[in-house]
Amino acid sequence: MSRFKLDVRQAALDEAEAIRAWYEEQQPGLGARFTDALDACFDDMRVHPSLQMHKEPFRYASIKGFRSYRVVYAIDGDAITVYQVRHTSRKTHPRYGP
Repeated sequence: MSRFKLDVRQAALDEAEAIRAWYEEQQPGLGARFTDALDACFDDMRVHPSLQMHKEPFRYASIKGFRSYRVVYAIDGDAITVYQVRHTSRKTHPRYGP
């Protein structure tokens, strides 16, 4: 089974950290659950990146247990670049879409 290389942009890391911190503030341990769910999403993407919803050239993966959040990424050869970790109710990004 082939695994794709994953490159997470700093902006996506910063967004994920802000989300984790917010959840941790709401309930101790919930931030760690978010991080674990995000890591599981990344693992799924590495194995099956093309199974996600897409709006060319970007793809969207849901984070299990945190369905209001999505990962926005693109595939280039055997590499995946993650551009955003975002709440689905946020204003649509002009480049990445909803």
